[in-house]
Amino acid sequence: MASFATTHVNPYDALTKAVAANPLTGKSFLITGAGRGVGEHITREIAAAGAQRIGLVGRNFERINEAKKRFEEAFPKTVFEAFAADITDEEKIGLIFKIFGVPDVLINNAGHFPDEGPFVKENLKSWWTGFEINILGTAIVTQQFLRAKPKDKSAIVLNVSTLATHMRFPMHGWSGYTGSKLGQARIFEHIRFEHPDVRFINCHPGSIKSDGFSKSGAPEPPTGMTDGKVAGQFFAWLASDEADFLSGRFVWAEWDVVELKAKKEQILEEDLLLTTIDGFAQGW
Repeated sequence: MASFATTHVNPYDALTKAVAANPLTGKSFLITGAGRGVGEHITREIAAAGAQRIGLVGRNFERINEAKKRFEEAFPKTVFEAFAADITDEEKIGLIFKIFGVPDVLINNAGHFPDEGPFVKENLKSWWTGFEINILGTAIVTQQFLRAKPKDKSAIVLNVSTLATHMRFPMHGWSGYTGSKLGQARIFEHIRFEHPDVRFINCHPGSIKSDGFSKSGAPEPPTGMTDGKVAGQFFAWLASDEADFLSGRFVWAEWDVVELKAKKEQILEEDLLLTTIDGFAQGW
């Protein structure tokens, strides 16, 4: 089993150098939930890494356009385009790909924390909203992307996930979130076999200060909160050719990038970093 002894919650030189060595010059991106929180950090670091064009998707028209203005001021060399849409609206999502075109990289960041308390007290219609957004919405965006993508075009799909999909927490009121995010992650592990020309990667961005983290009620990790720049830079690196060996895998943005690259052969040979049951026979 691969273990990653070194983790980072603050920016560090090795990751900065890895991003600089693999610039995103000329590449286009479409990012859902790009206007704030984790999505904003990812957008900033992708633009800083040289992305040519970035499509920003958010539910609130004013908020996503305000974010667009901030990004344009900070990164004048990158072209930003804003789209207001709910990711569960199949028609609008399809229209976005017609207007923006097919990006080189799709980043599924939009999500929802539906839980309002212990399961026995949950309003299950509200609880189910997490599944509609985290699974159905993300599936709609990804399916529309794959349908629009020319067959001869390689592409990358990065999914913002959470460690809660594979780590046990004694937390009340997380069943809808963990259940829907686990389903989401597992979907990407499977559809990569249908699309070998597309790199699918699930990634836990770290514990970043955001509205979503505050709503979850999760305590601050012993190692401290993760600087959003770490997550943003790690996603920029995942979009580079150097991270191709991680297709179909689940990674943490806090893992040391040097250690991760050093374990490349072990990860591939032992088929690691998947959502499996420890000690159980592997599939075929």
